[in-house]
Parts: sequence; C-alpha cells; structure tokens
Amino acid sequence: MTDPDPGLSDARSSDRFDVFLCFTRADPDGAARVVELEAALRDAGLRVFRDTVIDEFAPITRELADAIAGSRVLLVYYSRILPTRYACQWELTAAFVAARRHGAPADRVLAINPDPDSAHLAPVELADAKFFTGPVTRETLPALVERVVRKVAEAGHPLGARNRAPGRRPPARTVGRYRELWAVHSGLHAAEYPGMTPYSRPVVMVRGLPGVGKTALAEQYAYLFHDAFDGGVIRLGPFGHHAPEEVLSQFHLALARVAGDRLGTDVSGMDLDRLRDHVAERIGKDGKRVLVLIDDVPSGLPPNVLDRLLLPTSEVATLLTSRVRHSPWDVAAVDLTGLSPEEGLRLFSEYRVPADDAEREAVLRLVERCGGHPITVRADALSVRHLPGPLDDASLASHPDTAPPAIRALLAGFGRLTSGIVRLGALLAPVPFPLGFARDVLRFADERTFAEAVDELVTRCAASRVEGGLQLQPLVAEVARTGLDPGDLPEAAAEALLRLLSDERAEYRDFLLQHARALAERTSAALRVRLLRPIAAAHEKQGDPLAAGEIHAMILTTEDATSTDFTTAARVEIACGLYPEATRHARRALLLAGTEDERYAARLIAAQALDCQGDYAAAERTFWQQYAGRFPSRREDRLPAVVASAQAWRLRGRPREAVTALEAILPELHDAPPGPLRDDLLPSALLEYARALLLDGHPRRARQVAAEVIASFHHAGRERHFRCTEAELLQAEAMVTLDLRDLHPERTDWERSATELRELESTYGKRYGAENPLTLTVAVLADRALLALGRPKQALRVLSATEQTVVRVLGGEHQLRYRIRHGMALAHGQLREFGRQADLLEDILQPQIRLLGLTHPETLESRLDLGIALAFSGRGQYRRATELVDGAADDIVAALGIATELSTKAIAAKRVIRLPGPLVSALFTAERLFGTGKKKGE
Repeated sequence: MTDPDPGLSDARSSDRFDVFLCFTRADPDGAARVVELEAALRDAGLRVFRDTVIDEFAPITRELADAIAGSRVLLVYYSRILPTRYACQWELTAAFVAARRHGAPADRVLAINPDPDSAHLAPVELADAKFFTGPVTRETLPALVERVVRKVAEAGHPLGARNRAPGRRPPARTVGRYRELWAVHSGLHAAEYPGMTPYSRPVVMVRGLPGVGKTALAEQYAYLFHDAFDGGVIRLGPFGHHAPEEVLSQFHLALARVAGDRLGTDVSGMDLDRLRDHVAERIGKDGKRVLVLIDDVPSGLPPNVLDRLLLPTSEVATLLTSRVRHSPWDVAAVDLTGLSPEEGLRLFSEYRVPADDAEREAVLRLVERCGGHPITVRADALSVRHLPGPLDDASLASHPDTAPPAIRALLAGFGRLTSGIVRLGALLAPVPFPLGFARDVLRFADERTFAEAVDELVTRCAASRVEGGLQLQPLVAEVARTGLDPGDLPEAAAEALLRLLSDERAEYRDFLLQHARALAERTSAALRVRLLRPIAAAHEKQGDPLAAGEIHAMILTTEDATSTDFTTAARVEIACGLYPEATRHARRALLLAGTEDERYAARLIAAQALDCQGDYAAAERTFWQQYAGRFPSRREDRLPAVVASAQAWRLRGRPREAVTALEAILPELHDAPPGPLRDDLLPSALLEYARALLLDGHPRRARQVAAEVIASFHHAGRERHFRCTEAELLQAEAMVTLDLRDLHPERTDWERSATELRELESTYGKRYGAENPLTLTVAVLADRALLALGRPKQALRVLSATEQTVVRVLGGEHQLRYRIRHGMALAHGQLREFGRQADLLEDILQPQIRLLGLTHPETLESRLDLGIALAFSGRGQYRRATELVDGAADDIVAALGIATELSTKAIAAKRVIRLPGPLVSALFTAERLFGTGKKKGE
C-alpha cells in the first residue's frame, strides 16, 4: 500500500479541527501527557484530533491526511524518540509543508520540547521558535493551552486551505527519509538562523553509495518545498561519469543551456565565471529564491573547484549529491545510508504486503540483510510479488542481498523490447535521452508498444521520465553495461544522434553532446570524428577553448582527421595561447589540403599563429606576401580574412592601413542579416577598428566605436560576453586618454600629477562606480605614478589590490592586467629584486605580443625591461638579455623616434648592460632604467 502524498496535494481541507496532535506511543510518558493536553485543549473550546488507531507499521491513511489538511495547527510532542517514528515524521512533514504556504511555518507547527536541549528538534525553524520548552505539568499546562489558543485564533483557516498543486513529482518514489529531508532543509536555511547550525551558507551535499537514493531525496525535497523557492528549481547534472578535470567544462555547458532557456537570451561567448555571474545577477535582480540541484558530483574535486559550481547570489540555495565519502569542503553534509527497517518494510509493502506478523518479521530480516539498500529491497519485492505461498526466511533466502545481482535479476525479467531500451541506455551517457531518439534507433513501429516498454521500466524504477525524455537509473545502467554485446546498435545510435545534433536548437543539447562522447568510444573512426566535432564546437562557442582543444586532440589522433580538422584545432590553440602547436597543426592542414580554399584557410591560420609569436617575417612568407590583397570570393570567407589582415597591420604598428581595410567592409557587415557575420564577426571587426583608431591617435572615434559594441551587447542581454568586456576596456582606454590630455603629467612634477590622477579616479568612481572599467583604468595609472615618486613598496601594495579587483570584475587576459603586472615588475626592479621582476615580465610578454603586437609601445617597454632585469638578475642569461635590449632599442627608435623618453631609456640600457658589474653598480641610475624620480621615503 502506498502512503498519501505528504504534500497533501490530494487531501480534503474542510475546516474540521483546530489542533492535530502529533506524538508517539513509543514514549509512554509523553503519550500520557498528550492525553491530559487533549482534555485541557477541549476544555478550552478547541476541536482536537488525536489518532488512536495507527500502530508502528500501519500505513498512513487517507483519513489521517485529510485530518491534517483540515486542522488549523499541528501540535507535536517532540520527545527524543519521535524523530525515529515513521508516522510521526510523515505527519510533521505534511503539516510543515502546508504551513509554509501560509507564512512562517513555526506559527502553525507548534513544538513542545519536554527536554532541556533542542538538539533532536528539526527542522531548524522549530528549534529556533522555542514554542514551549520543558515538562508538561499541571502548573505549566494552562500557559501552554493559552499559547495554543492564541495560535489557533491567528491561523484563521486550516492548513490545507489554498493548497496549490505541487510541482513535478520526483522521478522515483521516495519512501520515508524524513529525518534526512529535515537535515537538508535545516542546512539550506542555516544562514537564516545564525547560531543554530555551524554553517553559514545555503549549500548542502547529500553523500552516499550508488543507488541509495541521493537524487530521489533531492527531488523529493524540491517537490515538497517548491513553495519556498518562488523562482523555481534549476537542475544540473549528473556529472559523476566525467573525469574530475572535465567537470567544470561540462557544468559550463549545462549552465549555459539552463541559462538560455531561463533568460531567453544567447549566453554564448561567456566563460564559466562570467556565465555564473550573469545568471546570479539576473536571479538577484528578480528577487525570487531559486533552488539549484547539482546531481552526482564526482569525488576528487577540491574545494576551490566545488565553489565554482555555486551561483554567487544570496537568492540561491544549492543542493548537491555525490558518491564521495568524505570531503574537505566546508558545507553542510547529509550522509545517506540504507533505509531504516520500517522504511524498508514500507517500500517492500508497495509491491507485496506481508500477510501477518511472521511475514513482516521475515521481510524485516531481508531488509536488514540488504543493508536497507532501496534498489535491492525493491528488486527483491518485485521478484516475489506474485510468488505463491507465504513469505518466510526460506523463500527469501535465495534472493540477492546486494544491488548488482538484484539488478541483474530485475533486468532478466524484462521483455525483448524493454531490454532493447536498456541496451541503448547502457551505451549512452547516464543522462536523459529523447524518447523519439530511442524509438528511431530501436525502430519501434508501434507507438503503443514503445509506450508500454517505457512504462515497464518506469514502473519497476529502472528508469524515470524526465520532461520528454527517459533516464536509466545510473546503477542500473552500470550493471547493464557490464558484459554488454552492443552489436550494430552503436552505429545506428550514432547516425540518429548526428541527425539531432545537426539542429543547433535541439532541446537538451548538452545531454546529446554527452551521448555523442559516449558513443564515440564505441564506433568506427569515421563516426568517432563526426561525433566529436559538434562537442568541440560547443565548447568553443561557449568560450571554453581549453575544453575544445581537448576534444580536438582526440579528433587529430584518428586517421580520418581532415585538413579542416587541423585548421580548426589550430584556431582553438591560438585562443589557448599554444602558438607553436597551432603553427604545427596549421602546416599539417596545409599538407592535407585538397582544395584552394583549404590551402588558403590553413596558411591564414599559420600566419596568425606566427603573428602571435611576433615572428612577422615567417608570417609574411607563409601568407601575407603571397595573398596580399587577395581574398576568397565567398562573403563568409572573405570578410573574416579582411578582419584578420587588419589585425596583422595593427600588430605590425601600421594602424592606418588597418583602419582603411576595416572601413571598407564595416558597412557590409552592418547590413548582413542575423547570423555569424553580424552577430559574431561584426563585434570583432569593430573592436579591431577601435584598437587601430586608438593606436593611430584617434581616441574620440575609438570611444564611439567601442560604445557602439557595448550598446549592442547590452541590448541583446549579453553584457557579460567577453567581447563586451573588451569593448568596455577599449572605451575606458579612449576616455582616459582624452581626459589625461588635460592633466599634462610631466616627470618634473609627478607629485602634482599623481594627485590629479587620484582625483580623476575619485571622480570616475563617483560617476560610474568603483569597479567600472574607466575607474579601474585610472586607478592603475595612479598606482603606477607611485613608481615615479620612488615608492615601490607602496606601489606594489596598491597595484596588487587593484589587480584582484580587475581580475574579479574583468578577467585576467587583457591589456589593463598586463599594465598592472608591468608596474609590479618595475616596483621589484626599484627594490633590486631583479629575478622577480624578470619572472613577471616573462609572464606578460608573449600575451602582449599576441594582443598588442611586437612594436606596440607597451610591448616594447616590456621587452626592454625584461632584458634589463635579466642582465641584473645574475641568472647567467647575459646573451639573451643583450638580444632583448638591443632588439627592443632598435624597434623603439624605429617606431617612436629618437626624441622620446622610452628611446632615451633604451639607449642608456644598451650602454649600461655592457659595462662591467662593479661599474654598473656605481653608475646605477634608477631614474632612467627603472622609472623613478627623486628617491622618496616610504
């Protein structure tokens, strides 16, 4: 027999009782107090319900559910033994869930705590409310009754009134687990009751063995307490089948799918941290509480990775499940073990009710032998459902007491069509798959027959329906996978899956991609490549080039990898900063190329990789000389090639040519219909245009162009796209350049200039906010001004603090971050910590070459300073130091002329690094080589 829904979704709520008394007869003294309490409440004119029939193993009746729904308050005699009684916990849960819909649940669920401490009270709201503490005696009874009368009067209507239809039912029926539900609830609400629990953030991890019911418990909580989360439930995962190092990239795709569905906007181009912030910001603005369920987090994840699974807003509570046994992560944990004997008996009784006490005792012994594992208990119950004769130890002895053999016995009982669905599910990833996909692969001609096979799986809890799809129970899938003979099923599944993936708008695309990854391990090389390509493309589109690169590496190991595969891999490697690898793969693509278009694409990518390394001569030989002014005829290929050529001009210090090239195609891009050209290439072209304008001395026009990009992203709800951040930084750079023209910071008066920079930072902070890119750009200039005043220690402190804010708000790969690191390097140079200075400059030089070009003023200064630092570091790298200084000095004079401050520094450096060590020490001039003015005290 199945218990009524504790959500009281189908209970009758007529106003029949004022008080429902909840207690256990297992506590004789408490039961006696309740009888006295009932009489006193009736004498006060209250209508009281006290159950006098139900025993320990009796099912929860419909009449009991109706009595709770028809009562105004539930009064529970909360002795230490009550949490162990199934019926009492059912009553408490049903009343508490109903009470939440009317306001504070502790106003309608009233706990009498006869004990001096409240450690046994749950949930946290009841422990915090302290409705009545202490023994119920003749002396205390009047005050207790008076409090109950007042609460009944305040209630006004029964608990079941205005009862809304609850949310989606859990995928698998949950029996009991009320103590664990309260532990989850208390953990998620700990922050609301400081001092009641040791945890301060609304995060709970449910831990336990496979198949023990972790996911079912999480879903049951989401179902029962859906009213507490008016912003809904976000479901992510499962992730347990992924290697620990892949979890964040898979979480990224899952969150992107949910965010796109929830927000209705394109969230591509946002890396994980930007996407987390974006979703959290939207939830925060909405002001509604959201529950996030993260299913099956694998073991081996350190706390800093687990923290990145959380959405950073106070409006979100997060419930995770995991097979991990112990974790150093500082969050509330609920350890889920097997069912209690009573819970196991009730689960067994849903399939076969014991006829008498003897059968009941035999089943209890079976539950104990199974360790209360729900899958084992359920499978054994199903196997004896129609077994003739009584249930006793002899008839139950042959049934498995562990999950794997119990599951194998369950699977053996399925028909041919149902077994086919299980075989397919075992080949796929343990995530939901579309029902239509399964019908297509297994060639079910009759929809009714297919529906019956699905029903058989769901009825026996081997699978669950998930919003139009089906998901095998993970442990069932693991057992079915053992010794599986797939036959030709993987090929048929792969072809059907590729048809689904050809639609970019396919539902649950992240699940389909996981199935593609699973099938790729079981198919031919040709199918393997076709299955992996959309996975790599999804990671790249979402702004995760490292994950995309891992998939491309798998593609390139197959003999079916094409020229286009190598070119695409090289493009991703450029985004990852792996320029030598990108060059090598682009050249391999050139060797495999069979058409002129493939040769063009391969050469272009190779040249871009070489440009990123500052090897302009090799890039010229590879592409730019041969194809100068020659572009493909197809617009989809021609326009990106023009943008690439403009970037090449800018990197070579020729921004005017870049501006001319871009101005020729921008009108065409603006007029393009929605799609990759307008949505992706146009912002990239405009940003390249702004960079070239800024380098060419046109900050006002650069600011206008950057503002156009920002406005377009904000209009589309994509303000956290990485291109939008780039535009904000360019706009800030342009605006600061314009404002600094009025300051005229002269080296002869750096005290005044430093003060003016701080004043400008303050002005920007008041106008735009302390974390606006404009404010941060000026803050870096003001921080670096301390170096000119000879205050390196103070400069290091403020630059480090500014860097933390910049990385948190804007990320770490951009010109402003490199400017901060360069300033920190100069500070270490002033402190004569040349080794540390060299390390910092080594870290930023290659990224500066890629982003700004080899002859950009900031790159030139980094090259020069790195050579100086190596010369003074004593690391024995004199030859490289000399090459760096000489090369930078020559390029500085050629690019900027001889009459500049940086040229003077370069000329001085060429001379000084060639002097003998003692003479260098004697002639050490911090002014020219390390950017200081007159030495100041700190």
